[in-house]
Parts: sequence; C-alpha cells; structure tokens
Amino acid sequence: MDLKITEAPAFSRRKFLGGAAATAAAGTLLPGCRFVAGSGSNTIPEPPDFPAEVELYQQGFVNWARETKIAGVWFCSPRSALEVVTVANWALAQGYQLRRLGSGHGFAPTLLPRGHDGRDVVIINTHDYLNSITVNVDGTVKSATCGAGAYIEDICAELEQYDLGLYHTTAPGGISIAGAIAMNAHGAAIPKTGETLQPGHSWGTLSNLVLELTAVAWDEASGQYVLRTYGRDNPEIGPLLTCLARAFITSVTIQAGPNLKIRQTSRTDLTADELMAMPEVQTENSFENLSQQFGTVDMLFYPFTPENRVWVKTWTVTPEKPPESREVVEPYVISGGVTLAPWQADLLGSTLRTFPRIVPQYNTTSINGIIDLMANEDPATKLNDIWGSAYTTTLYVQPKTPRLTVAAWGVIVARDNVQRALAEWYQFFSELLAEYRAQGLYPYTGPVELRAHSLEYPSDVLIPNAVEPTLSGARPHPDHPDNDTIIWFAINNNVDQPHAAEFNTRLEQWFLSNYADYGIVPPEWTKAYAYTEDGEFGGAWTNREILTEVFPAAWREGYPEDNNWDSARAQFNAMDPHGVLSNSHLDKLFPPTS
Repeated sequence: MDLKITEAPAFSRRKFLGGAAATAAAGTLLPGCRFVAGSGSNTIPEPPDFPAEVELYQQGFVNWARETKIAGVWFCSPRSALEVVTVANWALAQGYQLRRLGSGHGFAPTLLPRGHDGRDVVIINTHDYLNSITVNVDGTVKSATCGAGAYIEDICAELEQYDLGLYHTTAPGGISIAGAIAMNAHGAAIPKTGETLQPGHSWGTLSNLVLELTAVAWDEASGQYVLRTYGRDNPEIGPLLTCLARAFITSVTIQAGPNLKIRQTSRTDLTADELMAMPEVQTENSFENLSQQFGTVDMLFYPFTPENRVWVKTWTVTPEKPPESREVVEPYVISGGVTLAPWQADLLGSTLRTFPRIVPQYNTTSINGIIDLMANEDPATKLNDIWGSAYTTTLYVQPKTPRLTVAAWGVIVARDNVQRALAEWYQFFSELLAEYRAQGLYPYTGPVELRAHSLEYPSDVLIPNAVEPTLSGARPHPDHPDNDTIIWFAINNNVDQPHAAEFNTRLEQWFLSNYADYGIVPPEWTKAYAYTEDGEFGGAWTNREILTEVFPAAWREGYPEDNNWDSARAQFNAMDPHGVLSNSHLDKLFPPTS
C-alpha cells in the first residue's frame, strides 16, 4: 500500500559517543568541511532547483577503509520519509542519481566508487534526522520500529530499557539499521550443545529479524515515486531484506527477544594450527569443539608470526554472573586498547606498502599487544572475561579501530563439516602465504577474522508465512537442507598492498573450486569480491564473470522462479525503472530493463 507518513526528528536513545565522536564513528565525512548550498564555497555545480525545504550542503566523502576519498559531494538531510520522496522525484526531473548514507561503514562501491568525481549525484544522509526508535511492547511480538538512519548501538541501548535485546549483532555499533539490512550485515551466533533459541531472536543475519519495512517505489499510475510498506509475509519483501542498496529503505521494524546475559571470554594461548586442525587430528581446542562447548566463537589470526597465536573470543548465554567475570555496562570494552587515529592509520598503511618486509614484525607486535591486554587479571579492569547484556558484550568494533580493506566470502556447510572447511582453508592459505614469502613478497597483512552463524530460517520469525531474504548470503538452499551453518572469512588487508589483487584472485578461485562438492560460497556483499589480478583499485568487483554470472547463479539455481536473483532484479527495476536509486556498480549486478 502507499503511505502518507511524516517522521519527526527524535533522539530517544542513549549515546555512549558524543556528537563529535558520532561524526567520527560514521567514518565518512571530513570534519569541518560542510558548506551550505548558496554559500559560494562549493567546488562543483550546485544541484539546480533543489527542493528548498530540504537541507542541502557540500561535504567531502571518505569511506570506512579510507580508500575512497572525494573532495566534494552534495549531500542532503531530509527530515522525513516524505522529503526523501520529494528528493527522489526532483532527481528524476533533473537527471541526478541518489545514494543513501547512514554511516558509510562498508567497502563495496554501492555508495560511491573510487574515482567518482562527485557530480550529478546527491547523497541522502539518513542519520541526521531519520533516526527515530520506537520500541513496541504491546502484544506477544516485541519489536522496534526504526528510522533508516538509526544506529545499531542506539537501537540496542533503547531495547535494553525495556529488558529486550538482540542475541547477536554487528561488531561495530555505528551502522545504520537500513544499511545493515540492505547489505545483509551479521554478527556471529551458533548454538552450543543443547542450546535452544528464545523467541524473538535469530541465529541468522539482521535481515532475518525484519517484520516490516517501508521503501521508496515508483508508482506507475501517478508517474512519481511514493512510499510503500511491505510486511514480512508479502512476497515482495524478499529482495528488500538484502537489497544491496539498490532500493531506498526509509524505516524498518525488527523483532526483539529477551535481554540475554552473555559471558564473553578471550584467549590468546591457542594457535591457528590447533584451532583449524584437520578433523581427524583435532583437539578439544578446535574451532568446532570450542563452539560445541561455548556457542559463538570468533577468531582473529595474524599471519607471519612465530607461533601463529590467535585471539579467540567466545560468547555464551549465561543468566547469572560468574564470580570470576567482570560485569560491563557499556559496549566496546574489549577494543579499548586496540585503536588507531585516522592519520595514524594512513601513515601505517603507507609504511606497509612502501616496506612490505616489515609485515611480519608489525603482525608480531600486533598480536603481542593483544596478548598483553588480555593478560590483565585485575577484577576491575580485566578484558579476558566479561559479562553483561548482548548490547555490552557483542559490540566491540569502535570508530578508532584500525581501518583496513576487506575481501570476504562465506562458506555454507553442514555443522559437521565446519572443522573440515576451516582446516582446508587454513592449509591452502598457509601454502599461498609461504609461496609469496619465498619470493620476498607480502601481499597480505592481516588479520583474518573467522566467524560462523546459522541461516535465515523463517521459523525464527514471529509471524506466520515469513518470506526468506532473497539475496541473503545465509539463505538456506532447498537442495541442501543439511547445510545449516555459514562461516565468514574476512581477509582484512592494508589498502592497495602490493600484489594483493593477484593474491585475492587466487584465493577467491580456490574458494569457488574447493567447496563445490559439499558447500556453497557466497560473497559478503558489503565487502570485496569478484577479483582480477590486474583490475583497477585493488582488483575487487572487476571480474565480470564472477560478478554477473557465477554469484547470481548461486541465487538462481534451485530456488523458485518467483524468489530468486532474476525476480529480485525485476522487482528492483520495477521499483526504480529510471535508475534514480542506482549507480554504475549496481547496474552491473542488476542490469536495467531494456
């Protein structure tokens, strides 16, 4: 249905970052460089006849990894969803395209690609005003209705006021809810032996929590863009639950569950060899055995270090505080000592590119620093054993976490094959690193982050006939019901590290071939994939075959024709037939209807 709604600005959630730090959290806007339209300070032509009621300004753009830097782009900050529609109809009339910005915490060029000149596009900032959060506690299904730009950390904080929460969420909290849904954002969550899921929670991605959303859509009868609301039982919501930013979501309602208490522990005494041992020689400290014992496991691995020591984190639902645990009431506690200012990150990146042979020394220093942090046993300040709500224990990537670029893929396998999948990857990855090192080359700096969670099961959703997220990387496959777990391989690297494109190309080709017999390999949409050895800007998203054939086929083969890649493309083009809400990268993924 078409809606006529107005959203008033609201700031009804607790903040653990002040206004200035919140800007830094976005990681996308150059501070102190906002030039209001009409001031005469703009560096590119002002958008003509822009709606007077909508705030318009020029600002620099820097993405999260600090690899895309554009000196001047036009932004606007609508105060309501209706103003978003007004801007969409203006853009159609003026030949402009619109991109949406919540926090810009992403790597894929769904916002602005590297090399863009900033012209003929307006970025809609949703966080300034479209950030309302309303918790709904009446009825049996508890939920939160959020403006597109509401940050995850604020949603979790607001839910906690009602003794509600999310079992798991993204590690960074400074991510907008619409962006998280659009890009299929996830955390880590797999059940330990005997664990059952409490109503309102999910072991899938954030996309699987959606009950309803509102998006901008073309109305053929009126010849203009309007707002439409889609319930979770509406077949047309499927593509919107992971729209890859090809649609403009203005508000989202997500379900919530009880405010679980979680114990989070950290270990640095284990090695990658033990955690990712082949199944036939695994010990009690293998990834799979740790996950059976504790539940959720996350491991951070810095290569080229003498012992291959790993930072292992576990999260376990624990209703009562263990005596040895430290209670925490704020998020980001464990990352407090792992920070880097943007200028420091830029300097470090330049140094690693210029002198790649120092990568082993840098990685050894990095893991030793983490080992020292986690060795603290002071009950008041310890980081290796904390206890609190999911909000305070699962958010751990803060704005000053070191900025890196990330190539990332998932592998969907049966839970019984998780250890095998990790072991095979570790064996190949180690051999690949050794091959380059023998030539004096260090195309990869690290670290690798490995996490796992379950899939997007409609049974987790608290309304009947819930539609699966069409393009989710964690979507169950009808032909492989035994494949119930996805492992995410996040290959963090220094931006533009020499030989990285070749390295990632070989790694991706191995992923696609090695797991073909017993798994499914999707890309992590918000990160880098589809590599070529000689592609521009690091090689990501330049492999046309993988980008337009291989990965689309993964959401086509075996799925129903009315809920697959092709039906999603058709719906996106129907909702935006003029391409106002697209860009050059998205046009490759979802070619316009001719």
